[in-house]
Amino acid sequence: MSVGGLCQVCQSAGADERCERCGAVVCADHYEPEFDVCVECAAESGAGDEPDGDHPDVDRHRF
Repeated sequence: MSVGGLCQVCQSAGADERCERCGAVVCADHYEPEFDVCVECAAESGAGDEPDGDHPDVDRHRF
């Protein structure tokens, strides 16, 4: 899906995807394509693993 603006997670990268759960527009680093959700929704629901790559503007904590 093509969307515009800045990623709502990191606020620095261009947004390429939209989360099917919350509607946030996010960059590829903060999107879980297997589940069509952002990393925040994936973490809340326990879906998927941490995405590939590290984004320097976002702290990630796993519990």
